Amino acid sequence: MKILIYSDNEWVIESVEKYIDFEYELMTNISLEDLNDRVDFIFVDMQVKNNGGPSIIRDLKRQNITKNIPIALIADREADEFQANRVGADFFAVKPLSKSKLNKFFNIE
Repeated sequence: MKILIYSDNEWVIESVEKYIDFEYELMTNISLEDLNDRVDFIFVDMQVKNNGGPSIIRDLKRQNITKNIPIALIADREADEFQANRVGADFFAVKPLSKSKLNKFFNIE
């Protein structure tokens, strides 16, 4: 399984990795031009460098290679759920992440 994470905070990337208990390949901050392989899941941090997570999600949902891939917005506060829904995020989670939150995104009971 291939997982792509857009974040410039190492602790966010580590918190996603911490709770994944299946075999996976992790890619981080790959530009759409460099994304040659299909990924299975995408995580987007609320703020990545000078670009907002919702803007990144909006761009991903417009691209043929990523438009049907489940995308999660990892936010700092519950109030950001509105933006996640508005840009088409398939899942929303507030930091800190937990195993139960991630299992819901991966559809693991």
